[in-house]
Amino acid sequence: MNLLVLGAHLDDSVLAVGGIIRKVVNAGGEVNVVCFGNSDEDFADVADKDTAAARITAQARRAHDVLGANSFTCFNYSDYAVQESRETYRLCIESIRRYRPDVILSHYWAEYFQHHAMARLACDSWWQAGWSCSADLGPPWMASSLYHFEVIQLLPNPTDIVDISETFAVKMEAWRCFQSSSEFVETDGETAERRAYGATLGGSLTEQLETRARYYGSLIGARYGEALKKSDYLPRVVRDINLL
Repeated sequence: MNLLVLGAHLDDSVLAVGGIIRKVVNAGGEVNVVCFGNSDEDFADVADKDTAAARITAQARRAHDVLGANSFTCFNYSDYAVQESRETYRLCIESIRRYRPDVILSHYWAEYFQHHAMARLACDSWWQAGWSCSADLGPPWMASSLYHFEVIQLLPNPTDIVDISETFAVKMEAWRCFQSSSEFVETDGETAERRAYGATLGGSLTEQLETRARYYGSLIGARYGEALKKSDYLPRVVRDINLL
């Protein structure tokens, strides 16, 4: 499998599908991860404003190395600038045409505006990347499917749950890369800003990752799982009636 992950921010791919990424890598597949926001707003102290983006970008690169991703690209947009535009749309199409994925993973609609924007960008780009247009972005390419993932809000009625029992530990190792700056480390290993973010959701993100993975795993008789929702934005082409 050739997998492309389109994320809004530096850590979304790890939070949402870190176990799946590693599972594809372990199976001999290729995984390329692309994101837009550079985490420049991820600071809890004004003194850290000018260093947040560089610090967390470095953490993200380490995390994706841990997961074994073939490539990791951040287009270095300010977090609040992750929106639908001609420029971001073209970057999504170009990424799909460059990496020629079989499957695309990206955000679901029911989250805050940056994640919602990425859901829209991913679906539209999935479709238009297959058109004979915008030739400067590379030759047309149509991925066979797109799946949505969750970062904050739970996915309504997931269509697929992937068993990540064998890769969950690696996912958590990658997640810890975002908690490694000594000046921000708290007693439970989470950075101050991510503790605050997790608290708004009812607990630390580390706790939430394990709880969700255990819950989804329980639905399929596994220890850990990650949820996906197959996009119906484009209909499935059926030429052989036996494949219905």
